[in-house]
Amino acid sequence: MIQLKQLSSYQPGGAMRVVLKTSGCPSDGLPRQDRDNLAALAPKPGSVELLRAADGDKLTTALYALLPDRAAYDDLEEATGEIIKQLKAQKAGAVDVLLAPGLPDTLLDALMKQLLLADDGFERYRTSGIAPLGPAGEAEQPDRFKPEFTLYLPQEHDLAKAGASLQEAVALAGGIRTARRLVNEPANVMTPDRLAREAQALAREHGFEITVYDERQIQQMGLEAFWSVAKGSDAPPRFLVMRYMNRPDSNQVLALVGKGLTYDSGGYSLKPADSMLTMFCDMGGAGAVISAMAALADMKAPVNVVGIVAACENMISGHAYHNGDIIGSLSGKFIEVVNTDAEGRLTLADAITYAATVVKADKIIDIATLTGAVGVALGHEITGVVCDHEGIYQALSRASEQSGDKIWRLPHFDFLAKANKSERADIKNSGGRPAGTATAALFCRAFAFGVPWGHLDIAGTAYQDKPTSKGPQGATGVGVELLVRAARHLFD
Repeated sequence: MIQLKQLSSYQPGGAMRVVLKTSGCPSDGLPRQDRDNLAALAPKPGSVELLRAADGDKLTTALYALLPDRAAYDDLEEATGEIIKQLKAQKAGAVDVLLAPGLPDTLLDALMKQLLLADDGFERYRTSGIAPLGPAGEAEQPDRFKPEFTLYLPQEHDLAKAGASLQEAVALAGGIRTARRLVNEPANVMTPDRLAREAQALAREHGFEITVYDERQIQQMGLEAFWSVAKGSDAPPRFLVMRYMNRPDSNQVLALVGKGLTYDSGGYSLKPADSMLTMFCDMGGAGAVISAMAALADMKAPVNVVGIVAACENMISGHAYHNGDIIGSLSGKFIEVVNTDAEGRLTLADAITYAATVVKADKIIDIATLTGAVGVALGHEITGVVCDHEGIYQALSRASEQSGDKIWRLPHFDFLAKANKSERADIKNSGGRPAGTATAALFCRAFAFGVPWGHLDIAGTAYQDKPTSKGPQGATGVGVELLVRAARHLFD
C-alpha cells in the first residue's frame, strides 16, 4: 500500500525513513536533518547507507540512497532492491519515503511499482520449517513483511498526476503478482483445469470475458496438434479464450497467445531429472497473458485484446504421442514430430491459427518458455524477440524501456525457416540446435497465416533460482508489463 503526500507536508513520526536522492540534483525540500545526514554520509552513487540515531529516548533508523546522475531504470531497480532488502532486515512496518527533486516521472512510476511489489514472495507452503513441531503440533510462525509506504513527493511532481500513475502501478504490480503466483504453484496444484478456473475468477474480478473449452470440445474444434500433446496426460487440457474489447472506435484486434504447459516431462524425449525440477513454470507465457488481460481490464485500457491459452501437460503414457508421429493441426498442415520435448510450439501452432482464422486478429504476439537456446544466447535477464512486423517490435521495444524487462531482437530470415522442412510432412517440430530460438519461433510463424506477428521467448527470464533486485526467488512475472504496455502502444 502506498499513500502520496507532498514533501513540504512531511513531519517526522514513528515510521522508518527512506531518503532517495539523485546525484547532482539539489536536496531542496528535504528536512534539514536529512540534508545534514546526506552531507555527512557522502554516499557513493548507487549505494544505500543505513543510519541509526538517538532521538530523545527513542532510536530512529533511516536509509539514505543516492542514485547516479541521469539514473536509468536499472539504477533505480538496484537501489530499490537494496532498500527493500534492508527494510526486511529491519522488519519495517510503516515506512516514509522522502524523494528529493530530480527524479523523472518515468522513474517515479517504476519506483511506485517496485514498492508495491516489496512484500511479494511465494511462501504459502512455508509454515513450520525444518524445526520439530511442539507437543501440540504448534510451530513458530515466520514474520511476514508487510510494509505500508507513504511517498513524499517534491513540488515538481503534481499529486493528481502522480495519483493516476499510482493507479496504473497498482494494476501492473497486481498483474505481476498474479503471474508469479500462477507460475510458482506446483504442477500437482496448477493443473490445466485449475489454471482455467483461476482465469475465470480473474475475469469475474477484473471485468473481461472468458470462454473455456474442455477436452471434448478441443477435439471437435480440430485443435489436433494441441490435442496430440495433451492426450498423454490424465489431467485434461483446457483451451482458454479471453476477450477485453474496450476500443469501440477501432475494428483492430490484437491477439496475445501464451504457452500453457502446466508441466513438461519432455514426453518420450524425456528430460533429465534436474531439468524437470522447475517444469511447473513452463506455463510462464500463459501466466503472463492471463495476468496482462486482468491488468488491462483493471486500468480500463482503450484496447481490443483477445488472450488465448492452450493449457495441458506433456507426459508419458500408453496414449501419449511419439517421436516419428505425423499429426494434423487446425491450420491443415501436417507436422512431423521429431522431438516430443518440442511440444510447446505444437500447442502454440493451433492457438496462433485460432487467433488468425477464428478471432481474425490483425496482429499476434505469442509469449512462451520455448527454448533453452535463448538462455544460452542471452542469459537470464534478456528476453529474446523474433518479429516480422516493425510496428509490433517498436511497441515491444518501448514497453521494454518503460518496464525494465530487457529484450533483444533475433533474426527471422526466411532461410532459417528451412531448418523446419520435413521430408515426410509439411513441417517438422524442431530444426535442431543451430539458431534454435529463431527456428522455433519461425515454426510458430508458419501458422499465423500472414498476420503480423511477434514472439517473446521467456525461457531464460521467467524463473530465477535466487532473489535479485528484480524480485524474489521463483517466477519473475516477466511479460505482463511488456504485453500491457505494448498493447497500449499498438492502439495509440
